[in-house]
Amino acid sequence: MSTVFQAAGIAAVCAVLALTIQKDSAPLSWCLALAGGLAILWLGAGVLREALAEAGNLLAASGLDSGIYLPVVRVVAIGVLVRLTGALCKDAGQNALAAKLELAGTAAAVAACMPLFRQVLQYANTLSAR
Repeated sequence: MSTVFQAAGIAAVCAVLALTIQKDSAPLSWCLALAGGLAILWLGAGVLREALAEAGNLLAASGLDSGIYLPVVRVVAIGVLVRLTGALCKDAGQNALAAKLELAGTAAAVAACMPLFRQVLQYANTLSAR
């Protein structure tokens, strides 16, 4: 929880400073925003490492087949990647490129779910056969 407050503080300070110096030095403003974004990503990566370690422990204890949860993990990773990259495209003024990226990300997410859909259908067939 404190990491979120730290990230929000970094974002607020960098945004105000970048806005303040933007008219005098646009490249420096951009660099400041980039540095703030990297600092926030670094904080988020630490939280993500802890969450993934805990999720790994829970999945190992559950005994679930990796075919059940691996597609979900892939879809989440695709979503995060597309969201971050799309935001960068939009910040660069490339809205059309961001829209195309979102479409490709959606197609990749659907494709990543196919093994899960297959398992659900197989499970439904075994239930109907009983």
